[in-house]
Amino acid sequence: MKIAWVTDSSAYIPKNAHRSDLYVVPLQINHENTTYKDGIDLTTNEFYDLLSHSEFSPKSSQPTVYDIEQLFQTLEVEYDVIIAVLISRQISGTFDTVASVSRTISIPVHLVDSKIVSWPLYDLIQRGRVLVEEGMAPKVIAQTLHDNEDIYTNRIFVADLNQLLKGGRISKLGFFVGNILRIHPILKFKEGSIQIAHKIRTRKRAILQMIKDFEPTSNEMWVLHCGSEKTAHEVKQQLQVRFPAQVIQIGELSPIIAIHGGQGSFAIVSAKA
Repeated sequence: MKIAWVTDSSAYIPKNAHRSDLYVVPLQINHENTTYKDGIDLTTNEFYDLLSHSEFSPKSSQPTVYDIEQLFQTLEVEYDVIIAVLISRQISGTFDTVASVSRTISIPVHLVDSKIVSWPLYDLIQRGRVLVEEGMAPKVIAQTLHDNEDIYTNRIFVADLNQLLKGGRISKLGFFVGNILRIHPILKFKEGSIQIAHKIRTRKRAILQMIKDFEPTSNEMWVLHCGSEKTAHEVKQQLQVRFPAQVIQIGELSPIIAIHGGQGSFAIVSAKA
């Protein structure tokens, strides 16, 4: 049985990833009167230039029905089944749109609500590939991956409260108080939604708290940054001091995520074996 793996552009896919059966549907970035396909129409530098010089924050939106239809119509010719691992259903309409399109093609499509974003989507696909090798049926694989939400410990550092303000995710009063007190909210994904894990004064203390929230794992740990590799290396060095035997890797978060936290935001994610 030939399986196509599909994800969306919120996912972080490592440079050395196995991609021959992996396909990405682009989310959209909307700014003023222009719509860009995430990862296709804008370079990273162009995106951050847009972000820093705009009075109003760009908006993110789900993939178009057309883009999903075009991909799925191609895949149904080449594959027997599709397994789609997608951005958390609670923060994006991507899952429901893909579900709607999946009913129009001739091969089975099994959907996985990752309940998270970025590197864990790729990690779930890798876990799914292992289950394929073990002979598990695609429908059961999708359900198994769907039930795997507790395997990821994650924390998200918001660098720019102004982006949250422009995006309408905090009030003007909250923005004012946060700036006066130099508060940095630390967020986390839990049960598919973004929640506040901590409110910490000063960047240094916030990073220390994030590191304190983690335990060493026998699997991978990632520092994922929004346009600041220097910040990622700084955080990695601090993590390595606490977890000297841990393998820690660096990657970049999608612009779709940077829209809400701003350049300099970052996440730490680890997975249980």
